[in-house]
Amino acid sequence: MRLLLLLLVAAALAQPPQPKFNDYPATETWNGTNAPVLLRTASERLFKTNLTNAAKEPPDFAGHFNFAGWGCGSNCAAGAIIDLHTGIVYPPPGKSGNESGWDRWIFTLGIVEGNFVDYRKDSRLVIVRSQRWGIRAYIWENDHFRALNAPPPKPQDGSQRRALQRQNHSPRSPRAS
Repeated sequence: MRLLLLLLVAAALAQPPQPKFNDYPATETWNGTNAPVLLRTASERLFKTNLTNAAKEPPDFAGHFNFAGWGCGSNCAAGAIIDLHTGIVYPPPGKSGNESGWDRWIFTLGIVEGNFVDYRKDSRLVIVRSQRWGIRAYIWENDHFRALNAPPPKPQDGSQRRALQRQNHSPRSPRAS
């Protein structure tokens, strides 16, 4: 029994500390006029309304970005990062940017406790919660996210995605709002 307790304590102490927002400050604060959003790909144009509306909002991530988020089913979150200086749209944490359609924007799946994602205006850190991948931390670096505590999730093939959509009762071809 003592050995088991000792092993549990050792395992708990071996866990790396969770990153803190203050450890990854934003490099600037944006107070200017937002650039119009640039919808350069078919995948971006699929969510024209979501992205255009978010690009009009004040920054809420990393000083001069807006984290645009939208639903994709009851246990799913999708979104994008918009640079308010330039209007450029970037994929969310855990995505390479090479995906297309819905796959480019979905960054978490499953039932989670709390928010799917946490971020702050004054920090480059993003915390994503997923039933499938657990809690992951990402830091914004120049024009992409870098995983701090785990590799990015593997992309799903079409059959896995369709099975998840049936499980979540999501429409096969959801419409952007």
